Amino acid sequence: MIASFTQFMLFVQLVSIALLSVWIVSMGLTEILLALVISTVLTSLPRSYIIINNFFTAAVFDATRPDGKKFSRWQLLILMLQEFYWSSVCWYWSFPFAGFNFRPCKQHSGLPVLLIHGYGCNSGYWISVSRLLQKQNITHSAIDCEPVLAGIDDYAVLIHNAITTLCQQTGQSQVIILGHSMGGLSARAYMRRYGEEKIARLITLGTPHHGSKLAAAAWGMNAYQMRWNDNQEASCWISTLNAASTPATCSKIVSIYSRHDNIVSPQHSSYLPHARNIEIDLVGHVALAFTKQSVNIVMQEITAARENKLISENR
Repeated sequence: MIASFTQFMLFVQLVSIALLSVWIVSMGLTEILLALVISTVLTSLPRSYIIINNFFTAAVFDATRPDGKKFSRWQLLILMLQEFYWSSVCWYWSFPFAGFNFRPCKQHSGLPVLLIHGYGCNSGYWISVSRLLQKQNITHSAIDCEPVLAGIDDYAVLIHNAITTLCQQTGQSQVIILGHSMGGLSARAYMRRYGEEKIARLITLGTPHHGSKLAAAAWGMNAYQMRWNDNQEASCWISTLNAASTPATCSKIVSIYSRHDNIVSPQHSSYLPHARNIEIDLVGHVALAFTKQSVNIVMQEITAARENKLISENR
């Protein structure tokens, strides 16, 4: 559904650019090439506004460095531009055209990886991570969490089926899950319902383990379940999920998150007690699966999980 929707919106934007360019040229304001550039910029303004507004709403610019000093304006500008760029890549390319289900590797060995995207996305979000997994000969698959606006618990069945299939295809008894944003909560909902026996490690990336204020601006049952309410606390759904998560369960989780996340607010919502928590700086929410800083950590954690599994098997 997300693929079809983004394809349609891309078509609408291209038509808008064409019509606006023709109008600009017909008014004698400039030549066609410059008119196309101006039209593209103008039609991109709504996306720019949304991203900038999210950064301010999420109080990203209040974050300080570990040494207590403020980040420079130049660093914060690069942060916003980086998030705008990767958001555009997802919206105009990976969501409409780069979705996938299963990517086996010919020389595969060891644990496979299941990729679970976040709210309003699809499997195309993992295009960059998938390339790295392929280079390291790691078989992996991804799911599309649909219906798009369903409750998070509804995705547990999809995850269960994907894990079962992935284990059958690779001959492994466990998988590693990488979940971005809501994807991490979906994986935890799966663990609550089906148990954690088939999970070697869950790596969450920018997941609001205690909810987010910005979820109030989104639609759907899943967005409602991720809200950080007016009493400055998690929703009932998340509170119940966290209450059901034992220290042993959380010890299988690695939470990677940014203090400059423009969607998860407050940013410390991604900190999960009893889990391994890794905090980074100057990376936006969408950019978490694309920037070198965060992706290197993800790949290191995947490698560590695979090596731990091989060690336990050899013993």
